Amino acid sequence: MMRPFMKKKLMDMFHMHTTSDTLAKFIPIEVLPNEAGGQAGPVQALHDKQMKKLADHIPWFQDDEANHRVNESLRPGKAKTVTDLFGVEGSFKKLEID
Repeated sequence: MMRPFMKKKLMDMFHMHTTSDTLAKFIPIEVLPNEAGGQAGPVQALHDKQMKKLADHIPWFQDDEANHRVNESLRPGKAKTVTDLFGVEGSFKKLEID
């Protein structure tokens, strides 16, 4: 379905698999969830495990958000505003609505 809209170079990066045998050449079956023919356990169990890992690292995420930011005052040049980035001033010569 996407093939007509994609460039060949991008399409070559994708590998389409119709069977689990061709998929196994790229991804070990042991890491796929049971629902996808793998052996890693049910999707819900994998989800719960990842959510627990994230929750265990909440202090790290909070510290990172609070203390590890870009200091925009050190950036050379004029500070960019939302209008500078996404503004539409001057992009319409004349706008007529009927």
